[in-house]
Amino acid sequence: MTILFSKVLTNTDVEKRLAVPNSSLKYFELENGNCSKSVEVKDEKGSTWTFRCYVRSDGAYKKPVLSSGWRQFVVNKGVHQGDLITFCKDVEAEATYKIIVQRKIKLLGKEFWYSPEPEQPTDATVQVIQAPADATGEVIQSLAVLPDV
Repeated sequence: MTILFSKVLTNTDVEKRLAVPNSSLKYFELENGNCSKSVEVKDEKGSTWTFRCYVRSDGAYKKPVLSSGWRQFVVNKGVHQGDLITFCKDVEAEATYKIIVQRKIKLLGKEFWYSPEPEQPTDATVQVIQAPADATGEVIQSLAVLPDV
């Protein structure tokens, strides 16, 4: 799996279209003369989304964006400004693209990125799990969402 780019999303990325770094344009394999291409992308759960990768047809700066389909992904997945997306390409699995969304939370005074799951069970209990101290003597804690049984 090759990481094409990671990006903390801006308001424009969430409300309109995703600006793609120019350096990542080569991975979208736009054919000569074409300024757009449909790209199928799988999310963390294996659902397939279709985005339109578009570049300007004039000028030296192409300014690539993901447009059509992007807003639907944002709304359905509950993506927010400040979330981190990582766009990957699996060159061994028929060149499939993958997108990972992460959100930053502050827990026990430290910041962590986690993958939000909008479909959390409503009958779940959140528990803080404390693990034995690591090599530095610091106690390791993590959150777990456990279904009530």
